[in-house]
Amino acid sequence: MKKLILVIALGFAAIATVPAYAATATGNFNVTINLTSACQISTAPSALSLNYTSFGAAPTPATTPFGVQCTNTLPYTMSIGTASSTMAGVNLVYDLAIRNAGDTADVTGSQTAGAAAASYLIKASMTGGQQGTCATATCNATAPRTLTITY
Repeated sequence: MKKLILVIALGFAAIATVPAYAATATGNFNVTINLTSACQISTAPSALSLNYTSFGAAPTPATTPFGVQCTNTLPYTMSIGTASSTMAGVNLVYDLAIRNAGDTADVTGSQTAGAAAASYLIKASMTGGQQGTCATATCNATAPRTLTITY
């Protein structure tokens, strides 16, 4: 009986040491991402206000910051329409410009988006010595303007 048990145990040991053969199979596939590039105004500009007295010196220019974020490396341009306009209602000429964030230079032409939003300013200014039109002690007028990002 001991011999039978020993033979059975040796048989199981032999089976346990038989190498197991594993196999793998592979298959290749593609992943496609279709990206539609876009731009957005990440920080919207706010209202600008110029305070002026007829025939006086040029008022202090007004600025408002704004931010633009586009798909990284995407070229874009910015526009505020006509740079020099006459404000209806008070008949005063004012100028608008898109400036760099430090207000040291006008921003013109194509820009290239980076990884983060880019900061800019819209600057409103006017020359002094203008007469204006107003039938009372004070008048004001407002004109809506549009910032357009083209990409």
